[in-house]
Amino acid sequence: MNWESLKEGLLLIGIGMTASVIVGIIATIIRDRYLQRKPEDDYTYVVKSKKGGKKTVVVLPPDLPETAQQDIMRVAYENLGLPPMVHYPVPMPRCESNLWLLRHHKTKAFKNGDSQAVRIPTEIAYDRPDIDLDIQRIGDELRIRPAQSQ
Repeated sequence: MNWESLKEGLLLIGIGMTASVIVGIIATIIRDRYLQRKPEDDYTYVVKSKKGGKKTVVVLPPDLPETAQQDIMRVAYENLGLPPMVHYPVPMPRCESNLWLLRHHKTKAFKNGDSQAVRIPTEIAYDRPDIDLDIQRIGDELRIRPAQSQ
């Protein structure tokens, strides 16, 4: 092996690496300029039926009220020919960065008799103070929603 062929090989490797970096930068610029993401892309979901293989698309913005989400999912289940449910599962974004419209509120838990309680901030509180609520624990999170009327 001579030094000239080694230099030539290293030069070709360097040219290849430089070209791949340039192509990557140009591809990123083209993608960002001509293929811009729409906010809807973050909350558009495909719902599939396991039995028939049918699928339908639902758009569920994160700030959409629970009742509207349930109505959209009910229609999607009807379109797929699935049986009606009391409460439909709602798809959630894969990561918290997709929840760009949600406003986060902080509150502290406190003791109320033998129970644990939280104050719901007025900006997100329910209109009626005497409303019945369903509480569901999902891992470390609590999901609170109006109770289904029987």
